[in-house]
Amino acid sequence: MSVLRLPAATRTATEWRNGGGLTREVAADPGGAWRVSLAEVAADGPFSLFPGLARILTVVAGEGLELTVGEAAPIAVTPLRPFAFAGSLPVRARLLGGPVTALNLMTRVERPDAAVTLTPGGGELRPAAGGALLALALEGYDALLVEHPSTAPGPTGPTALIRLQARPGPALIRR
Repeated sequence: MSVLRLPAATRTATEWRNGGGLTREVAADPGGAWRVSLAEVAADGPFSLFPGLARILTVVAGEGLELTVGEAAPIAVTPLRPFAFAGSLPVRARLLGGPVTALNLMTRVERPDAAVTLTPGGGELRPAAGGALLALALEGYDALLVEHPSTAPGPTGPTALIRLQARPGPALIRR
């Protein structure tokens, strides 16, 4: 089991699949069960489709986005309020006052069980049995991935805490 430090300085920006923005991968399961990234959204436009994936988007910098998901009415996604939607649906974004940085959690629909919460920071990172926690400091974007049964002190200051809990089946994080 492990505790992995994931410094922001080591991340490389890559273009979105649809060419509409940039993303930096924070961490990912090598088997494709989950992926966490930070996306820079600088213009209105469509998101890439990700069939078979569930998504949770959290605006961590900027004023927010208005998202139109599928045929639903547009919804304002304001800072630090996680918003879940299906990756298989078309999504169109409109900026609410300039560029934003968004934390994206994508998981295969069938696994793992995942959630994003915001905390003031500090405290002990203690994943549940069979799971992992990814703590992303919202100041500087350094991250820490802690797999059960390991524990670690959490970052100081505002933190996005991503809970990844395995469902029955293969391991949550493949080596």
